[in-house]
Amino acid sequence: MKTLITTLNSKFIHTSLSLRLLYVSTYKDFDIDFKEYTIKDSLEHIVLDILSMEIDVLALSCYIWNIEYIQKLCEMIKKEKPEMMIILGGPEVTYEPQYFLDSTYADYIISGEGERVFPQLLKTIENHQNADIPGVSYHDHISSIIATVDLAYVESLDSPYMLPQDRDNMSKRILYFESSRGCPFQCQYCLSSLEKGLRFFSKDYLLKQLDMICHSDIRTVKFLDRSFNADADHAIMILDYIFKNYQPGQQFQFEINADVLNQKIIDFIKDNAPKDLLRFEIGIQSTYEPTNKAVKRIQNFDRLSEVVQQLMEDGKCDLHLDLIAGLPYETYERFKKSFDDVFAFHAKELQLGFLKLLRGTSLREDALVYGYHYQKEPPYEMIENKWLTQKDVIKIHMAEDMLEKYWNSGRFVRTMNAVMSQVQSPFDFFYQFAYFHHQHHYKKIGYQLDELFMYLDSYLGEEYHDLLIWDYLSLFKVKPKRWYHPTLTAQQRKDVIRYLVDEYHLSQEMLFRYAIVERISQGYLVVIYKDFQCKMEIYK
Repeated sequence: MKTLITTLNSKFIHTSLSLRLLYVSTYKDFDIDFKEYTIKDSLEHIVLDILSMEIDVLALSCYIWNIEYIQKLCEMIKKEKPEMMIILGGPEVTYEPQYFLDSTYADYIISGEGERVFPQLLKTIENHQNADIPGVSYHDHISSIIATVDLAYVESLDSPYMLPQDRDNMSKRILYFESSRGCPFQCQYCLSSLEKGLRFFSKDYLLKQLDMICHSDIRTVKFLDRSFNADADHAIMILDYIFKNYQPGQQFQFEINADVLNQKIIDFIKDNAPKDLLRFEIGIQSTYEPTNKAVKRIQNFDRLSEVVQQLMEDGKCDLHLDLIAGLPYETYERFKKSFDDVFAFHAKELQLGFLKLLRGTSLREDALVYGYHYQKEPPYEMIENKWLTQKDVIKIHMAEDMLEKYWNSGRFVRTMNAVMSQVQSPFDFFYQFAYFHHQHHYKKIGYQLDELFMYLDSYLGEEYHDLLIWDYLSLFKVKPKRWYHPTLTAQQRKDVIRYLVDEYHLSQEMLFRYAIVERISQGYLVVIYKDFQCKMEIYK
């Protein structure tokens, strides 16, 4: 019996740890392999590819970003090969198996962790037996069990992190890693709130896996732990090993709860962390206490602020802060305050997300209580509630679009830092710029980079023109086309170059052949593009 485990990732750079865990739990006893596609791939191509493998069983990992594709894929597969058995698993199908059995052409649904359940199910299919397995649902039987597995059993399996199938693309993709399962918090909009308890992998197992990773070609490692700092000693043990064994160019990413980040961890990072090795994602979501109480999110914003400031002081960590629009009790004006409170940290990224009413969560069950209207299809994003009208949500979306393009992109660092030091409300700035953008019918998609600079320049005016030129020229490895009028005539450029040669002993050939020279308020900006490198300097 030939089996394929697969999924549709949102991008090629992403990898699915669940596929690899199921593979290492089964490959010694079954004819099985795994393969990943993306939601950008043609479904027709995926179907043909799967059929060409002549498999008997297809197992698919389901999430909100791929479930609609998987529903269509299952239908297409069954039409071509009705006898193929289809198994679905993953967070999207775990809590409502009956619905997905009725709507996806699936034969079986696995709810919860599959390292034990999946091989048991394959054995029953192979032997033509009834799948009376806790955590497995089929058309004549719905299991009320969410399967869990002893982590000691997972540790007994081969490593899912360094499989031969992954070697060629390790340096090009993100490796997802787990040091624990479960979450100590009960946020009512999150599926992790439904998991019972917090379980940690053993120190010996983790250090063995990290040793392989640190001595590999992998560049980016993202920890899947819902709260990496839930146990301070556990976190320091992992950080200590990474600090001592990482390879140059690697980055490790973690989700943390900042207001309960132990001072020991902060001090350890300050004393030992190399620069640019760590990236912390901090879910703040809201700074409004009634909102946090409504979703059972306990948060001390004063302490959180202290922690964020400490982590940002020496610039060792990249910080990615999260907000959620559409939570209960947060009006448009109150959300603006949450945004401005969090933006005040000036972290490298501020992700503004919109509440999704996920299947199985308490907030979805209480949707009528809070007046939620939300998309009935994935990703189940809120449309409005008692406190935010649909127009309010659209305005927040407009601000979010500008936030992504002009702050989170990192392309306008000098300009945006200068602008944000002057505005009273960052949210108002992004919304008002978005409204200006809309009024002038600027492109929302399909734009060129130089057009983004032109749009911002037309909004900001002359005061920030020089900084925009500076930001723009710093983004390239070869001479770019100008979106602005040159600040020097041809003759003035020659005169300035002669001055720079005489005064600063610069190479005349280098300046004439490889440099862009502009006159800005700070002096002469000289940008040299040579050997696919960009070197910038200001000369008075």
